[in-house]
Amino acid sequence: MRETSPRTTGIAAGWPWLLALAGWLFDAAAYWPGHMSFDSAYTWWQARSGQTVDVVPQALVLVWRACEALHSGPGLVFALHLTLFWSGLALLARALRLRAAGTAALMVLVAFAPVPWLLRGHVWTDVGLFSALLLATGALACVQTGASKRWLALALPALFYAAALRHNALPAVLPFALWFAWLALRGPHAVSRVKVVALAGVLLAAMLATSQGLSHTAQRRVLVWPSLAQFDLVAVSIATDRLLLPDFMYAPGLEVAELAGTFRPWSNTAMYSGLQHPLYEPFLVEAGSEQARTLRRAWLDAVLDHPGAWLAHRWTLTRALFGTHARNWPRELVYVDAEVQYRDNPPVARNASALHAALMRAAAALVATPLLAAWPYGVVALLAFVLAWRRRRETQARLALILLASAVLFAAPLPLLAPAAELRYLGWPCVAALLALACALAGPRGSAR
Repeated sequence: MRETSPRTTGIAAGWPWLLALAGWLFDAAAYWPGHMSFDSAYTWWQARSGQTVDVVPQALVLVWRACEALHSGPGLVFALHLTLFWSGLALLARALRLRAAGTAALMVLVAFAPVPWLLRGHVWTDVGLFSALLLATGALACVQTGASKRWLALALPALFYAAALRHNALPAVLPFALWFAWLALRGPHAVSRVKVVALAGVLLAAMLATSQGLSHTAQRRVLVWPSLAQFDLVAVSIATDRLLLPDFMYAPGLEVAELAGTFRPWSNTAMYSGLQHPLYEPFLVEAGSEQARTLRRAWLDAVLDHPGAWLAHRWTLTRALFGTHARNWPRELVYVDAEVQYRDNPPVARNASALHAALMRAAAALVATPLLAAWPYGVVALLAFVLAWRRRRETQARLALILLASAVLFAAPLPLLAPAAELRYLGWPCVAALLALACALAGPRGSAR
């Protein structure tokens, strides 16, 4: 048998990190300092001004504030998310014990598939979420395949960060909490399922408490659901030709025909522009107020009295969210090639490189094709599930199933709760599908124990 020299072993161990560094540098050259939509600019303004509202996850505000002390602008937050993403990929390649070609294939499959490639250029909570979960995946996979449990110390803050980045992140984190608990308790004896579930429950409770605690640090707290209720009520009003909104939600004189002229089923923001009789700002509805109770009753009554109209509206949005975007829809539903300025935020210079221009031309050409839609990743997820289930006793197949469970739990509520058909909402399910396929295809070298 041919012996492997220490030098060869060192090169093999460093190969994933060399590729990850190359990928990080490519992204930095292509997108620096990171695309900023209105949401990004508003988060930055909160970090700068200290005037915080909990509609923006405060975890990103605090991280941005810390980065702002070192360098003003989106650059360091963008760099942090890139570091989480590429480090997670390198760790996963290490855990799967892939050869050089397999490592390169993993990097290309996950990082340069159209959706993660394009979304990764933005300073968004959605990008931070899938980057943090990818780092947790890599760290936990290392422990799963025989590395020291010290890697759990890297996975834990990544999971807490992911859970605090999105108001709907906990379902995605649930399988990871169970995975973490099983690895933490694993030893020479059989692991008690009760203990695993109990530890996972403690972790999830701690994550929820942390997220809620961060929200309470905001100067102003707002209700999010009134925006969704108003969106649904407008849609059902148009379908039934009856104005079902409570009186306080619109200016006197508003009629259904006027609403129908501005309403777009793929976004809840389109209906606010172009109205002569404007709608009431839903984020001004205060918790526990009579307005909140009235709006909740009207919302529930509309769903119960007109279930067909409500389901048709939600189905239209679901098709828009998961399906191929139409050419005449706003490009911002897919990506934002801009550095949006908000209030007194300093202007940020856009990336003017030839590489960035070439990539944005490619994005514009692909925006209304299946390559920048979520449904092909659903096909990938189904393929990964079939492959992994057939080999479910193997370590790498189990990793695939954990990732798929996380993706499904995260995506399942979106048809009922999504306010718009923005592709970024499905960033994690798309990345998880690719990761699951890579794990399902990994050979026996990934099966340590």
